[in-house]
Amino acid sequence: LNKGIFSLLDIGCGYGRDVFYFSDNIRCRILGIDISRKAIEIASDTTFKTQKGDDVKFECCNFTELRDCKYDLVFISNLYQLLKKDERQELRKTIMRTLAPNGLLFLSTLSVRDPEHYGKGIPVSDESNSFQEKVYIHFCTREELIEDFAFLNVKELYEHEYYEPRANGEVHHHISWILIGKYVGTSYNTP
Repeated sequence: LNKGIFSLLDIGCGYGRDVFYFSDNIRCRILGIDISRKAIEIASDTTFKTQKGDDVKFECCNFTELRDCKYDLVFISNLYQLLKKDERQELRKTIMRTLAPNGLLFLSTLSVRDPEHYGKGIPVSDESNSFQEKVYIHFCTREELIEDFAFLNVKELYEHEYYEPRANGEVHHHISWILIGKYVGTSYNTP
């Protein structure tokens, strides 16, 4: 991404919903990544149709495969909860490697108070607040997030309650953590 222009990285961008929102509302260059080839194809096709040009790019890759580049904002929505303990550690390393000095991280992830999914499925051994039902889900506490993201100056950390309507008419009730932190260091050590 070009120097001098605000840059944003969306890790786990899916089909690009948030990327397109940012593109429409913030003058910036955006890279959206996801491991789903189908999601990236949909996002890329939408980019072509809307003529977003050079400001929006999508790449099918794992966050561990990102080339070394610095971003002013790293945005991660509803991915952290799907990662096992070692994968969460790798994501934190990627954040430290890709976040520019004084850059911001925005992270949303499910809280242990989430009424929709918490406690459902089989508890994962040796990992508190993690359950395996259809998929693996990890639920965070405030203390865990403060410890995990100790390399950031946490500006905001709060629970957000919301209702998610589904196409089939169901409404899912969630409580997620919202973490906004500023990267003030240059250390690549994982907390």
